[in-house]
Amino acid sequence: AEALFSAGPGLHARPFAADQAPRLQAFMAANPEYWLRVSGAPPGPREAEEELASRPPPELSWREHFNLGLWQEDARTEPLLQGFVMLDSDLVLPGCWHIALFLMATSLHGSGLGQRWYEALEAWARQQGAQWLRLGVVLGNTPAERFWVRQGFAELRQRQGVVAGERRNTVRIMLKPLGQAG
Repeated sequence: AEALFSAGPGLHARPFAADQAPRLQAFMAANPEYWLRVSGAPPGPREAEEELASRPPPELSWREHFNLGLWQEDARTEPLLQGFVMLDSDLVLPGCWHIALFLMATSLHGSGLGQRWYEALEAWARQQGAQWLRLGVVLGNTPAERFWVRQGFAELRQRQGVVAGERRNTVRIMLKPLGQAG
């Protein structure tokens, strides 16, 4: 699939197809920290299939759903999956894009690559007409909370009792205005 955007030389975001679920499942199993923090258990055996098939709830309007693999590509070696993003455009309101999942390989945490990928995602979304980015982060997932605040997101409200696995979480709904698309 053609790259939608790049975070630097050899770093390309490409649509992730349903037939790539085994590759995504292996990535999730190798990087279980998100699930451990949010649900208290590692990703299930069909987590990748479920994530690739998931869409916003039917009562919400949206224009397009993106499952994106964040790849480090080098002509000499097999592409390396660095991260995975789920994104919905025009969720409920035109111009409001929702980051449903932004997952980076644990080995890259603290390297600055997550920020580079996020900045490239934001720039691309803005070019596609996004005026706001919205997301939810589980209260107590401190690394994620700190990351999103550093990216300029501010809390709008909190949702109580959001079920993830065996846990009920409080989710911070966060928003970042991007300004007018240009």
